Amino acid sequence: MFIKFCQSLIAGAFVAFSGPVSAQSSPFEIYIDADYSISSAAAQSIELGVRTALEEVNYQLAGVDVRIRPMDHRGNVKRSRRTLEQYLKNDAALAVFGGLHSPPYLAHKDFINEHGVLTLLPWSAAGPITRGSAGMENWIFRLSVDDAQAGDFFIQESIERNGCQNMAFILLETGWGRANQKTLTAALAQHGRDPALVEFFSAAISDSTALGLATRVKRAGADCAILLSNWDDGALVLNALFEVEAEVRIFSHWGVMGGEFTSHVSAQVRDALDLRVLQTCGLRREREGSAVLQNALARLEPAKATLSELAAPTGFVHGYDLTRVLIAAADQVAETEVWQTGSIQERRAVLRAALENLQAPVEGILDRYNPPFQPFTPGVLDAHEALGLEDLCVARFRTDGSLEDAH
Repeated sequence: MFIKFCQSLIAGAFVAFSGPVSAQSSPFEIYIDADYSISSAAAQSIELGVRTALEEVNYQLAGVDVRIRPMDHRGNVKRSRRTLEQYLKNDAALAVFGGLHSPPYLAHKDFINEHGVLTLLPWSAAGPITRGSAGMENWIFRLSVDDAQAGDFFIQESIERNGCQNMAFILLETGWGRANQKTLTAALAQHGRDPALVEFFSAAISDSTALGLATRVKRAGADCAILLSNWDDGALVLNALFEVEAEVRIFSHWGVMGGEFTSHVSAQVRDALDLRVLQTCGLRREREGSAVLQNALARLEPAKATLSELAAPTGFVHGYDLTRVLIAAADQVAETEVWQTGSIQERRAVLRAALENLQAPVEGILDRYNPPFQPFTPGVLDAHEALGLEDLCVARFRTDGSLEDAH
């Protein structure tokens, strides 16, 4: 059955898909806690990846039917918290997939771990999210960029591969931005350098504030800058840098990919700033001829020939791979008594344990995960990270706004 990704799904309706009806249980529900309003491209892409992987197994996890429940938090931390609370009251809710934003999971990390909310992150990048808290189980798993490693990658890419001399950091004033300031500064210090300028800006930045920021970047003499932003504020900042004729090359985090970025930043501006954007290596895997990716794209309706035809391809790739990992974990516990007869809390727990102890490799688009995760302990900080530094790449925008591998 082909996937029809309709707008009605985004509105938050319950959608059931045909498949064998399990005698074991009523259907499970998987929540997608994401911003379907402002960063809709990212949310839709994640959901499409999740659905594509589930379609391969007839929308079942170990013999139990599955429904997807999109939940629009609109980029609001409080709305995300309500979704988590609703999940805990729902005896059918098995797992929560996160969206683009990191702040909801930074703010609610202890709540998630204390109450056993099985949380799977295919985009949120802030490093501390998956590191757990003392005395608590860790219920958060990520298959995405980990900013604890991205800082090193950005500095390697800008200085070692592109010869940048004077780095500026242009960072959104959030916990995400502050955490990245620390990792970027530490990585830059390894090269014996300090940033030429560190600029924080608030969400919903005004045109005049963006112009002031751009002017300061120009006056600081920065030849390169690392940008961490959402798509709409990032567009304002880049257009301002172009307007003041700042001779600076931009290395952007992928937060700008969450919406209509290329509609607001012209090819002329992108080229003038030599804009490059952080990605995982899906575009490279595509160039290498990944059969898993080709099969996944062929399932879409209409079928896609390339990743660049999707608005936010990273979300699709990560959502797909992470769902494949979830399916493998469910298959591993399928014959256990807990899975067949246990409560929803017991099923969440046994699934969490399986994610930490997968016995068979999982074939994905980005990697052959063997295994994706390990049991979390304070001494193994990356235990719930499926990807590493070697999985990071940069991409450039083509004239039409699609992405291509920059190397």
